[in-house]
Amino acid sequence: MQGPAAERFVVLNLRLLAGAFALVGLLFIAVPNGTLDVLSDFGEWFGNHTRAPHGDEQLWLSLGFAYMVVISGICLVAQADVVRYRALLLVLAAGKTASSLATLGFFVFDEQVFAYLLNFLLDGSLVVISLGLWALVGRIGRPVDPG
Repeated sequence: MQGPAAERFVVLNLRLLAGAFALVGLLFIAVPNGTLDVLSDFGEWFGNHTRAPHGDEQLWLSLGFAYMVVISGICLVAQADVVRYRALLLVLAAGKTASSLATLGFFVFDEQVFAYLLNFLLDGSLVVISLGLWALVGRIGRPVDPG
């Protein structure tokens, strides 16, 4: 895929990612313990019975929400001109790499909480998606607008 078809594909996917990140951010801030409970219930289907810990640490909750707002914004800005803002996809991949590896570390070295493992897998796949979209933007074939 290349040219205008590649651009449409990247734009669509960035819009979908922005919406998904915004929704997850809202869930984090509006019902943090409920979100963790749903993830823990889901993990029990796979035999993981270690519940995600609830907390009252509003600072970490606000920082997690802010991160979701930022990555939603990255996607929205990048989709406006994917060639010009291509580098933002690398920023998105870096953020998702940090999140993925951090939760893998928590899963391996702290408690085997399913939510940690799931975040490692989901954010790891988002790294691959971000890098794939970045590569695809390179095939669009129009010059970067220096504007």
